[in-house]
Amino acid sequence: MQIILVSGLSGSGKSIAIAVLEDIGYYCVDNLPLAMLQPLVDYLRHEGHARIAIAIDARSSASFAQLPTIAEALRGQGADASEGWHGRRR
Repeated sequence: MQIILVSGLSGSGKSIAIAVLEDIGYYCVDNLPLAMLQPLVDYLRHEGHARIAIAIDARSSASFAQLPTIAEALRGQGADASEGWHGRRR
């Protein structure tokens, strides 16, 4: 399973990125609370989705700092959940 996690503050273009990824065949979820990430991935894996993209608002909760740990756990479960920063800084 390939997972793309799109994160950023409000107005940073997450929804636009998600729309583009949906256009090229990803199953997409916008504005997912971080606490729902693992259950959603489990469900979509069970349903047979191979490529998913999920937008998470950087202000979603104090647990946002756990995103790298969660991405590592997803990789440990066999998902291609690459980390990286793309975009422009202000």
